Amino acid sequence: MKLSGKVILIALVWLAVFVQVFINRGIERQENVVEAFSSSEAIPVEACVSAYGEFGEMELAAKTKETMLRNLAKKLGITDGYDITASEGDSYRESTLTKEGKYGKTVIQIVSLDTINEERQPITQQTIICDITVYDDMEYAMECKELLEDIYEEIGIKASMNVYLKGKTPGALTLERRQEIVDTLLEQLNASVVQVIDNDDYYCLYGYTNRFDRVIYQYGKKINVNLAVTYDENEDMTYLHLAVPYISQPF
Repeated sequence: MKLSGKVILIALVWLAVFVQVFINRGIERQENVVEAFSSSEAIPVEACVSAYGEFGEMELAAKTKETMLRNLAKKLGITDGYDITASEGDSYRESTLTKEGKYGKTVIQIVSLDTINEERQPITQQTIICDITVYDDMEYAMECKELLEDIYEEIGIKASMNVYLKGKTPGALTLERRQEIVDTLLEQLNASVVQVIDNDDYYCLYGYTNRFDRVIYQYGKKINVNLAVTYDENEDMTYLHLAVPYISQPF
């Protein structure tokens, strides 16, 4: 294997280890792992931490939602420089706070969905969604995940968390190199393959590991690891996407 290939694989090993550290609190030597991964220049990484949870069945006025968004932003350390917008459809209304900066982006939403409960009565379900994207600062991304968990717990919501990492490496990967990368990540995560989609546009793998508690079901099978490999001809760049439990971002 060429030296560049070894460097890529080493970086990907740290990618897999980082996901484990990111998801599971209490793992020893977290700082050392993050430090080692962050020092790798082979694959610049972007991390996105997402959380959502149901706030309850109730009506919320637009002003109330705006106040809630400001309070949530403040808990995340955001006090100014953000925008608040509102939109609606036939059966939903959403208020969104967006903060964009040089080192990341934060989006907080309160979504009101008109639906029917088990007694066939009309209700409005309120859901709080937070997405934090961080560039080049993995330690802060970890802090954001823990902070989001604490905030949701404080307001009485059981949060569903999703962690997504994106990396890139110059050039196109051969099929052999791509398989080597996939096998390495699966080994590091102790994950088994559930489904693979391989076409001219992208390679996408869904897998399962018992190392992570949260799972989703696809065709009746457990899924909690999602890996994708894409290639941009214009940039001559291969992008690697890894998420637990699934990739929610477009690729």
